[in-house]
Amino acid sequence: MKYLEFEKRDKVGLLTIQRPEVLNTLNYEALREIGKFLDTVDDINALILTGSGDRAFMAGADVKEMQNLDSTQIVQFSRYGQGIVRKLEEVPFITLAAVNGYALGGGLELALGCDFIYASEKAKLGLPEIKLGIIPGWGGTHRLSRAIGKRRAKELMMTGRMISAEEAFAMGFVNRVCAPDQLLPDCWDVANEMLQYSAFALRQIKQVVDVLEAGDELEAERFAECFATDESKRDIEKFLAKK
Repeated sequence: MKYLEFEKRDKVGLLTIQRPEVLNTLNYEALREIGKFLDTVDDINALILTGSGDRAFMAGADVKEMQNLDSTQIVQFSRYGQGIVRKLEEVPFITLAAVNGYALGGGLELALGCDFIYASEKAKLGLPEIKLGIIPGWGGTHRLSRAIGKRRAKELMMTGRMISAEEAFAMGFVNRVCAPDQLLPDCWDVANEMLQYSAFALRQIKQVVDVLEAGDELEAERFAECFATDESKRDIEKFLAKK
């Protein structure tokens, strides 16, 4: 892979975007690599996504590449980016964004497609597309709105303001703020903490929460499916044996 580096420890993978010279901005080729990786990766139950270097997670889409696209191509680029974020959102394993620096525009949209966002104390996050006379194009408008509410989301998008990791945590779309040298260790730790539990049940939690409109019916169905697994029977027996 030209723009990606992958490392695996047991059932947890680390995927690093490798374009530090341009703050890990995402061009078509980098997006294609991410999509192909998500389609083919196997034997993992959690994935940590981060950017190379110490300045940026991902500073957005590659504006230089976008500048040369016509209106039809821009629509295709938007839909392709939306598809990659949706693919990231829908993978059956846990996903954690380790935001080590700037997460702007498409970079923040990619992070919002993950199950969790852990951010370095020096991270800066935002959707500054308004400064280019455009809007977020990879699903950021609705994902950020769901995460922090319409008013706050519109304010961030309409001002183009970058916010600190602490502000993002206070708003509720960053799970934890970490010291820079602890960001990846914390992500490895929390992934391994979750993976001590039933992988099947973890997948059901992810799917039921992400499909909120299905409501109680889907929750009851998945609850019953989990209850029927050997893992659940084993864990219940362990729990009852302690009493």
